[in-house]
Amino acid sequence: MRPGDLVAPPALRQAQVRAEWVREAARVLAHEGDGEIYKLVLAAPEIARRATPGQFVQVHPVPVAPALPPGPVASGPAPSGAPAVDPLLRRPLSLCEIRPEAGEVSLIYRVVGRGTRILAGIRPGVVLDLLGPLGRSFPDPRSGRGRLVLVGGGLGIPPLAAAARWAVESGRPAVAVLGARSARYLAGAREVTAAGVPVFIATDDGSAGEQGLVTAPLERLLRSAGVGADGAGAPLEVGEVWACGPEPMLYAVKERCAAAGVPCFVSVERFMACGFGACLGCTVPAARGGYLKTCQDGPVFPAEEVILGGF
Repeated sequence: MRPGDLVAPPALRQAQVRAEWVREAARVLAHEGDGEIYKLVLAAPEIARRATPGQFVQVHPVPVAPALPPGPVASGPAPSGAPAVDPLLRRPLSLCEIRPEAGEVSLIYRVVGRGTRILAGIRPGVVLDLLGPLGRSFPDPRSGRGRLVLVGGGLGIPPLAAAARWAVESGRPAVAVLGARSARYLAGAREVTAAGVPVFIATDDGSAGEQGLVTAPLERLLRSAGVGADGAGAPLEVGEVWACGPEPMLYAVKERCAAAGVPCFVSVERFMACGFGACLGCTVPAARGGYLKTCQDGPVFPAEEVILGGF
């Protein structure tokens, strides 16, 4: 696909949200995992109020307060002073669930290094230092037409739980296509299903759903008029695709959407230090030349804006 072959409609591009971030002391409500993949639930009412699906938070893995006694859940004021200097950097984690009515957010992550190993040892009741919401979101589902297809791979699945709930609450028909190496690595699939959208599963080893890649069910959806009809009785076709996952998957999804003439938004993963555009460590090549900052211009981009395939 050549840059500019397919351009997301201006209404979709303008419907992406970039909220002002805050620093918030967030109490850990629940934290569970299997030694590799964990789910962290936090009381962070200000971030929950501001956040939009597709955005992320920067979490410092060292607590800013010891365990709190049982009692009403409350999130304190922004922590004073700088966070701990060892480790120095926060960890960027996508928002899996956003519950503004409860003042809660959830995050799903995998232990891959020292920072996430420290984070995995955090117990309920302690307070963590958060920055967020950061980045540019998926477009408002109400800005588009037709069925919305959510494509997630591996740890790209969790942010689609918030996206699915957003689509359902907006009245936008949606379906999810989720894939991973095996059933064990379908982290976030349960949360996507709980949001109320139909879910297709594909795994490399066939341990859940069909054996193969997410591109197979995606291609079937792109070829099909879909299930159901709009208010006028016309076939419900795919209106746009939102994808989050490994870059080879994003590249494949982008190519198939371009061939089908369907707008596509991709959530890109990069190593990050600051999270708000200062360090330039998370850049991605731009189709028009130069580079874009994943943390500030993304992480969600119209697929035609970025060059994927550096793998």
